[in-house]
Amino acid sequence: MKKKTLTTQEIVLYALGMAVVFVATMYIKIPNALNGYFNLGDGFILLFASIVDPLGGFLIGGLGSALADVAGGYAYYFFPTLIIKGLEGVVVSYLLRKFGEKAKWGAYGLGCVIMVVGYFLAKWYLKGSMAIALTGIPENIFQSGVGYVIAIVALPVVKRCLHQKKLNVQAVK
Repeated sequence: MKKKTLTTQEIVLYALGMAVVFVATMYIKIPNALNGYFNLGDGFILLFASIVDPLGGFLIGGLGSALADVAGGYAYYFFPTLIIKGLEGVVVSYLLRKFGEKAKWGAYGLGCVIMVVGYFLAKWYLKGSMAIALTGIPENIFQSGVGYVIAIVALPVVKRCLHQKKLNVQAVK
């Protein structure tokens, strides 16, 4: 198996993605009554997963979000967030690379399902109560739905900008 070397452009794109997801998670948030908050990070995870490879999807989704949890006082969610949001990014990136833009709707939908189910399981484990975990499902569905819309609306704009700048990024065709 040939080992892939990351280009400078890929490293910069991954770092930019992690920073955007961090900011969208940490600073564009709305607190809720259940010791958590809504944020816009999922939209940017889906968006960046559309233009990077699965490794980038994992790093952008997982680290960008998990570091925001630590900075925001939710450090106990670092590992669940790393896995859940990282998996969201990997799956979306993989599906879009394999099937192209025609799979965008389904790939984003599956990414949203991964987030909702993942946080249900994480909250059940961390809080020790299925009832408490169930209360988070509507909030996470809403958050992932907003993220879905952000990605659907922003992807054509991002693709156009990448094309105009002739950047060597393999966005969804």
